[in-house]
Amino acid sequence: MRRIFKIAVFALLWTLIGTHVNAQSEEKLGSWYIYNGFFKFTPKSELFFETQLRNYEVFGNPETFFVRPYYTYNINKNLQPGISLEYHKSWTYDEVKENKVSSDEIRLTLQMMVFQKIGRSTLQHRYRYEFRTVNGDPLRRMRYRLQVTIPINSESMVKGTYFANTNAELMIDTSPTLGINQNRFFLAGGYQFTDNLNLQLGYLAVFRTTTTHHRLQFFLTQKFWFFDKE
Repeated sequence: MRRIFKIAVFALLWTLIGTHVNAQSEEKLGSWYIYNGFFKFTPKSELFFETQLRNYEVFGNPETFFVRPYYTYNINKNLQPGISLEYHKSWTYDEVKENKVSSDEIRLTLQMMVFQKIGRSTLQHRYRYEFRTVNGDPLRRMRYRLQVTIPINSESMVKGTYFANTNAELMIDTSPTLGINQNRFFLAGGYQFTDNLNLQLGYLAVFRTTTTHHRLQFFLTQKFWFFDKE
């Protein structure tokens, strides 16, 4: 557990690297509502479907809505490549919600997931490269996220397990300019209702070059198997 704690602390400090020291904190507390569905068709083949509603405020003033379907293939239990084609709709902030300006994005993403086990905890390394088209303009971005999930009252993520989850992510624009886009740090607690369903509640800090955003996150995750696991 000491090693896991050190990794979590390192993730927090690493996230802060590249953050503008004069970044201003948003006054509003926003929210992200997230659904993750894992549809496992074979032991190797899987469709991951994610949808999010992000708000500038906890219960309103939409910021972004998107759907993100990923096709993934399990080369082995520790290595999983994937590809997705996504649609994102975003709005500018408007306090009276009457003059919001929207934008549309189509995104093709290549992904590689690498998993590690340390005791009862799971480390996840996620690498992404995004081909983005925002209102017709081509943009490119790469991302790396380190995540640690720790079961608290059991050895694995089984029914009745309380767990902690933390991650840090770095995003770098590669085209048309090269530079840090944003850093993120997330810390949450969760409960495994069944072997296939869990809920997480947490806090996310988004560090941009000039502003810091504070968001509550609500995660619902489900898993479906369409084959005999035995």
